[in-house]
Amino acid sequence: MTSSRYTFAVNICLFFSVLLLATSALVMPVLAKDVVILNQPDSVHDTRYEYSYKLMQLSLIHTEDDFGDWEITTSDYPMTSGRVLPELMTGELINVIAEAPKAQWSEKLIAIDVPLRKGVQGFRVFIIKQQNQSLFSDINTFEQFKLIPTGSGMFWSTRFAMEKAGMDVVIGSSYDGLFHMLDKERFISFGRGINEAYDEVETYGKIYPDLIVEKNTLLHIPLVTLFYVSPAYPQLANRIKVGLQRIKDNGLFDEAFHQEHCQFLVKSQLSHRQVFTIDNELISKQDHKEMLKNEEVISPKTNFDEICLTYIEE
Repeated sequence: MTSSRYTFAVNICLFFSVLLLATSALVMPVLAKDVVILNQPDSVHDTRYEYSYKLMQLSLIHTEDDFGDWEITTSDYPMTSGRVLPELMTGELINVIAEAPKAQWSEKLIAIDVPLRKGVQGFRVFIIKQQNQSLFSDINTFEQFKLIPTGSGMFWSTRFAMEKAGMDVVIGSSYDGLFHMLDKERFISFGRGINEAYDEVETYGKIYPDLIVEKNTLLHIPLVTLFYVSPAYPQLANRIKVGLQRIKDNGLFDEAFHQEHCQFLVKSQLSHRQVFTIDNELISKQDHKEMLKNEEVISPKTNFDEICLTYIEE
């Protein structure tokens, strides 16, 4: 073969190789990076969402092969509870949040129906000032219990459940501000999930040293935390749903749950508390019963000492 014919043949091979690569690139789907935009915490003390967003990260990691890369970021500033819904609807400043069900949310947003905390945030203990423990020591009925003024955020699901049950609820406008109001005795108790109360007493006790977790009572409100996704991001919602199911199937979901919650489930000594249960109109009794049956949520009557034995540090 002459030199010119050889060069021509090589060029033809190169041409078809490049053409093949270009065609392959057109045929193969290009997976765009999924960007999750979360609400910025209310303050440096606000760690309420860390566990939920750990589950988010796990769900994204376990869907990388079929959904591609991902990134988690936060909004430029904290959004109030009242602003979160309209911002989620557009998906521009925030596109995912972990929250308890609220009126209209399931109709306007994409709800991922996987209870992230298995209902534990509905096990409500109360942060109080130490000198007020005696007010709770002789409480035997809900009629007595509901007369004690208790604090709540303005748009919290627990607020509406407590008000409907006839409790004396005092509203605060900010997360940090509620602890200040408690210290000034604008209300006597501040109901928190057992997953929140002990860490908050440790954190805010540095500012308000008289705070303790009340020892005798538990308010049980059927309550779940779900991921809500902007309707502008249906593919992201599907990815999160698939990812959560995968980490449930491989055991990572339960592992993360027990590592996060066992210390509080045992420390709160639920079996020694007077338990008052009130309804939550956003979760029907039948739905809650079904979730218990499917082990999507747990009961405060569970023997956590036995379940959590391997997760509690000696």
